[in-house]
Amino acid sequence: MHAANIRMVSAIVPARDESRTIGNVLDALLANELVDDVIVVDDGSTDATAAIARSRGATVISLPRSRGKAYALARGVRAARHEILFFGDADLTGLTPATVTRIVTSVISGDYGMYVGIRGRKLYWINRLLHFTPVLGGERALERALWNCVPHTYKKNFQIEIALNFFAKQTGRRMGFTVVQGLGQLIKEKKRGLWLGLWQRMLMIRDIILVSGRLYLVLRPQMVLRRAQGRPASTANAPN
Repeated sequence: MHAANIRMVSAIVPARDESRTIGNVLDALLANELVDDVIVVDDGSTDATAAIARSRGATVISLPRSRGKAYALARGVRAARHEILFFGDADLTGLTPATVTRIVTSVISGDYGMYVGIRGRKLYWINRLLHFTPVLGGERALERALWNCVPHTYKKNFQIEIALNFFAKQTGRRMGFTVVQGLGQLIKEKKRGLWLGLWQRMLMIRDIILVSGRLYLVLRPQMVLRRAQGRPASTANAPN
């Protein structure tokens, strides 16, 4: 692909009280030659998250109170300049410009509508389970058009990753993933304390279970029935 024709990427980082890690995440994004638009959505932080992001040169959108990951992503998407988006968590460790390139080039090339970077597990068999379990990962590149296919009702909290997976498949966009060794995360229990971290993890798991049931047990059969009846399968709301 000729350099003049390379499609550039907007990176969106939702962040709430991530001052310990966000600087290194932004350094990796800002050093990547394919990313020239880095947006941090400060989700009601009470620490120096926003100040650190501004000092690195990122565009910062500050929310007065926490609205959740999906809402923060939506605000970032609205501000993004490009049609290819990179979503990255603010609590990552080990993110490098090369990792970002590895994820975004699969979408830039048009080979995939969405491509996900999965944090490498130490045990090989756990990585192998990714072929049979939902692909969950905050580090993903996707086309803005895919984001717009997800109805607003599924853009809530941690439901968004399962929803993106579902609508990528339902709209015929190829979705792929790669396991990235060395990519880690500061877990909730270390960030928030044991009990609050566990509670937030339980809420995340609840979100994943709820949205999986709504999409795969309720919506998909409805869409299959509509196709069988010769009606449009989409039940999407207006893009948001």
